[in-house]
Amino acid sequence: MVDQKPLYYMGDESQNNRSRTRICPTGWAADNGDPSALVDAGDTLNCDEFAFASSYNSGGMSSTEGGINPAIPPGKTTPSGDACISMYAKKHGSMIHLFSQNGADPTFSEVCGRAAISGMHNQESMGGHFANFMKQMRIKDKDAYWLDTRMDDGGTCRYGVGGGQPVICELVAQ
Repeated sequence: MVDQKPLYYMGDESQNNRSRTRICPTGWAADNGDPSALVDAGDTLNCDEFAFASSYNSGGMSSTEGGINPAIPPGKTTPSGDACISMYAKKHGSMIHLFSQNGADPTFSEVCGRAAISGMHNQESMGGHFANFMKQMRIKDKDAYWLDTRMDDGGTCRYGVGGGQPVICELVAQ
């Protein structure tokens, strides 16, 4: 995934939709999600992708379309979420955790990620902040910007004890 590199804004709405659909095809979240992650009866499962579909870094954007990070599964020519780290959110006690899809551990060589999560969490996470940021900072097509996760480089990941256990990532906030 993107490591110590900027994201590049891609403002073409039709390409944005094409990239998002390649990573998160219709029905993927419903087929791969866990309803325990939903907030209430009005919530639905969503597929959330990274890098953002509105960036040239999106795994769903091919090189011929200007993409710099295409997620091409082995033996295929079109980008697909099948080449991403795939996860799903699940309630564990009072917390929501992300688990690897089908118990497969990520290799961390994947160029993108997708997760089946609560639609309310997905839609409210940015709360219009991204659109406001783009407008206020006057970000135009192909402009670079940095995503500050407020995490330092001391984050470590380790495999859980025993086979098939989730990867546990420990991150330290700055």
